[in-house]
Amino acid sequence: MASVPAHQQIRDELIAEIESGALGPGARLPGEIALAKRFGVTRMTLRQALAAMVNDGMLVRRQGVGTFVAQDAARRRNMTRLTGFREDMRNEGRPVETRMLAQEIRPATAEVATPLGLEEGAHVTLVERLRLVGGEPVVIQRSWIPYERCPELWREPLVEGSLYATLQTRWAVELRRADQSFSAVEASSEQAALLDVAPGAPLLQVERLTLDDANVPVEVAQSWMRPGFGITTHIER
Repeated sequence: MASVPAHQQIRDELIAEIESGALGPGARLPGEIALAKRFGVTRMTLRQALAAMVNDGMLVRRQGVGTFVAQDAARRRNMTRLTGFREDMRNEGRPVETRMLAQEIRPATAEVATPLGLEEGAHVTLVERLRLVGGEPVVIQRSWIPYERCPELWREPLVEGSLYATLQTRWAVELRRADQSFSAVEASSEQAALLDVAPGAPLLQVERLTLDDANVPVEVAQSWMRPGFGITTHIER
């Protein structure tokens, strides 16, 4: 199994220091030589990590002066980072339970194959889960992953029930961004039974296309959230 790339580990550690306050707004980072020595990497690897954080708006480079933590780095991280349901709930202090509904290889339909850049009928791994918060079923999540990208995913247990954590830690897939759309739909009989609502009850449907750090599609996903359940996000102009 592949390990997390060094530049991603550096990025994660620096982000953790920003979120904890160890690196406050406006703080100047040590020079490249010192940071590379601290993390035990080459300067090229270090620059890759720092460039990603500059691109995310978490760090600011000042020519001839150094690299600094952006004034709004912590809030920007909350607004822009690509997270999964488990991480969102953990950040809000809410425990999550995962029940696996399906984890198997399927032929891709046109609706799945096209956004993933595959031929219709190509093998994809379907991962479908029911997520419960505080013992209550709140969302059904259905994800399709190209089989060739993670060949053993169909029989691998997920890391703490998280698909994204599994993709990163076991196959070194670095998820970079996602395009999402939202709509209101009526619960089917099957969805209603899983979410403990009446058939026809309104559900929030979220459709997502997730891409890696090379802008290659990694996941096509749909989720259906029951009424009355919400997730807090932070948005700024």
